[in-house]
Amino acid sequence: MDRVNRDELIRRYAAGERNFSGVKLDVDLLGIDLSGADFSGNKMDEFYFEHAILKRGSFVNTQLAQSCLDGADLTEADLIGARLSYANLRVTNLTNVDLRGARFHETSFDRANLTGANLSGTDLRGCILWEANLTGANLEGSSLRRTNFRNTIMPSGTIRNS
Repeated sequence: MDRVNRDELIRRYAAGERNFSGVKLDVDLLGIDLSGADFSGNKMDEFYFEHAILKRGSFVNTQLAQSCLDGADLTEADLIGARLSYANLRVTNLTNVDLRGARFHETSFDRANLTGANLSGTDLRGCILWEANLTGANLEGSSLRRTNFRNTIMPSGTIRNS
């Protein structure tokens, strides 16, 4: 299968296509609006989604290791089982995102908004959550070993530093 470049992706999205599961895509999706698109199961390691709008997108079981999602808006996206090890999610909007079972080994969440996110069963070992907002987030069964907190707003509203 040929790789779909940015222009072709934008054309197909504008034509109403939303299912890009199994489609090989260009790695540079900087600032693109793909709200509601489905990338489930794709291998998207080292992709650039900086400042992209991906609201209500589906990334179920998607591999996004070492990807950059800095400043992206993933409000209400579905990332169940996604792999985001060593990814950058700085200043990313993850409000009401479903992250159950996701893997985030050494991922950076500096100043990320995780308000209402479902992080149950996630692996957050070695992650950086500096000044992140976890108000109302579900962390049940999550691994927080070696997780770095600094001025982090926890689900209860308390501030955590460690």
